[in-house]
Order: sequence, then C-alpha cells, then structure tokens
Amino acid sequence: MTNETKELKTYTMQELYEHPLEPMACLVDGLLAPGLYILGGSPKVGKSWMALQLCLAVCGGKAFLGRATREGEVLYLALEDGPQRLHSRALRLADTAPKGLHLCHRAAPIGQGLEQQIEAQLAGHPHIRLVVLDTLQKVRCESGSGLSYSSDYEDAGALKALADRNGICLLVIHHLRKMADDDPFNRLSGTNGLAGAADGTLILMRNKRQDGTATLYATGRDIEDVEEELEFADCRWSRAVPQEQLQLTLVVNALKKLLAAGEFRGTATELAAQLETQGSYWSPAILSKYLQSHDDALARCGILLETKRTNSKRLLCLRYEAQIGDFCDTSDGSDGCDSYSRTGGIPSLPSQPSQPSPASRPSLASGI
Repeated sequence: MTNETKELKTYTMQELYEHPLEPMACLVDGLLAPGLYILGGSPKVGKSWMALQLCLAVCGGKAFLGRATREGEVLYLALEDGPQRLHSRALRLADTAPKGLHLCHRAAPIGQGLEQQIEAQLAGHPHIRLVVLDTLQKVRCESGSGLSYSSDYEDAGALKALADRNGICLLVIHHLRKMADDDPFNRLSGTNGLAGAADGTLILMRNKRQDGTATLYATGRDIEDVEEELEFADCRWSRAVPQEQLQLTLVVNALKKLLAAGEFRGTATELAAQLETQGSYWSPAILSKYLQSHDDALARCGILLETKRTNSKRLLCLRYEAQIGDFCDTSDGSDGCDSYSRTGGIPSLPSQPSQPSPASRPSLASGI
C-alpha cells in the first residue's frame, strides 16, 4: 500500500463554498438522477412495462409519468424477455422504432464480467445516459449459505460504482417479498444492504391484483420523497387524475359550455338549474361554496367569478375569457359585482344526489 492510498484526501467546507459544483441533472425530473436506483415490485405487477416505457421516453426526450426527461441513448438489459416479447411489447407502446435504444437479453453475473460488458457498451455508445437491468436476480451469484447484508451491499455497491464512474443512471428491477409491511420500502426482497447502497429506491405496488391502479413510492439521496397514484391502461402507466382535479375538470367544462353564449348573472339556484340541463347535478349551496373556494383555479382556466350582494340574495357573476393568463383582474368597474372574499377551507365533493351523474363523469380506464 502506497503512502498516497494511506492518506485521506480531504477538502474544507470553505473550498466547497468558493468552488461550488454544478447541480446534478436529473434523468427524470424528481424521480431518477445519475447513480444506482432500484425499482421493486411484485411479479406481474407491470415493472417491465414501466421499464420499457421509461426507455422509450428517454430515447425520445418525452415525458415519463408526467415528468420531463433528459434525452439520451439507453441500454436495456431485458434478461427475462427475448426479442419476440420485446418486439411485441414495443409495438404496443410506440409506432416507430426509436433511435438509440440498445437491447440485450443475456449478460454475465455481477463480478464475473457484467461491469466490463456494460462499460464496453458505454465506450462504444457515449451518449447512453440510462441503463436498465431487468432483473437483478438474473445477474447474481448466490453462495451456498444464501444472500446476506454484506453480499447485498457488495453487489449493489459494485453497480453503484459502475454508475458513478460513468455518470449514468442505472435502474435495477427487483422483486418484493410477500410479507406485508407498513413501510413499502421494507418490502424489497433481500436485506437492507440493497437499498442502503443504492442512491434511490422506487416501489410499485398494485392497490389490488386485478385493479388497474397502483401506488408508486420513491425515495433517494437526490430526489424528494414521492407517493403518487398511477393507472395502467393499454399497457401504459400514467399518473392518475386526483378526484379533486377530476371534479374541477367537470365543473370547468360545464361552465365553459354554459358561458359560450355569454356571461351568467344569477343565483346559485339558477346556475345549478342550468348546469342540471347538461347532466351536472349540484345542490345550490354546495355549488356556490365550491365556486367561491376555487376561484383562483377557475380563473386560470379563463372563468372569472365575482359576486354581488343584495338585501335578499347573492348573485354569482361568471364570464369566460379564452385567452386569459395566470393573473386576472376581475374588476372592470362597471358591472356592480364585488370580488368575493375567499372562505378558508375547501369543501368536500358534492354528496349524492348532488354529484354529477354517471353519464357525465369521464370513465377511468381499467387495467389490463
């Protein structure tokens, strides 16, 4: 051992302040950055569909789960799928073959040539930013005594070192154990050595086996914690629309249709009656409260709301401006309406029977 390797190479915090490093560029905003990431999920939950969808998104620089991606080439080690299955799946997700997506269904184990194989591919294709390894178990060498924390950490550490040396994102697909746990990250098969060595962990859990919805959990050193609902339809994962957003969309669409003929001035009872003709059912009190507590969101959609108080009733004043921006001055000084002072809370969704009828609700795509 040389003197150089015996000595610690230190630097001071002052040096960091004087020579700040460039911020790390995410591969997928808020979800994946350079380093080792593990995506865990139960068998047949849709991990490989998500992996291929990610590969196609990065190759095309397109959004993935509603998040911007950094365009680049991709190496996809689909070790459980042959060319025929990959071709069939790709046709379900893309009409044309993307450039820069390199596929392989055989690789050496970790520590027995895998790292050298990947680095040779990176040397020949320097624009590769993402490597997907599907699955981890296919490249592991179990000892006679089985896997332990040290072997998990050693294997994950070797993959992390590979990712760090080459400045890539290495996403490893792995399975979950069957044992239930309140913490989804504790469901990752194996010991804590895998997640401990990785830069980030993603867990995909179906809400029900036959349901087309799932929850994606993510945590990591360079990303904020994530917990979001996803939907699986037509072999593609997408972010589920929250019920509150669905409700707002229904209201906005109904009001746009109503206001196409001109602005509305009247009571909440009169407005509810007009919306009912479109199949949107609200009680007047809930409708009035909902509109007033969502006036900012309505304004961003071009629907401007003001109120006018009289001795006997309160009038709602609505008009639609298609080209409106994020900021809107609702006071025109001539209509006699005064801006309503917002109530603090957001009301719950309309109760039966004031909810929109089933015919007026957009159906949520079910899973395959």
